[in-house]
Amino acid sequence: MKLPKSLLGAILVGLTLQTATSCKKEKLPTAQEEKKKQEEEFKKRFPDGCPACGMG
Repeated sequence: MKLPKSLLGAILVGLTLQTATSCKKEKLPTAQEEKKKQEEEFKKRFPDGCPACGMG
């Protein structure tokens, strides 16, 4: 079975583009970023103090 070179080239380009775009990984957060995020979440749930007495 003979295939034209242009068809083989098109198949090769399609496979290359498919694998190149599917291998994108997201950057994992560092320990400092994770700690900062947890602190911000804690502050949202528990404010520093009430305006009336300041004791929380």
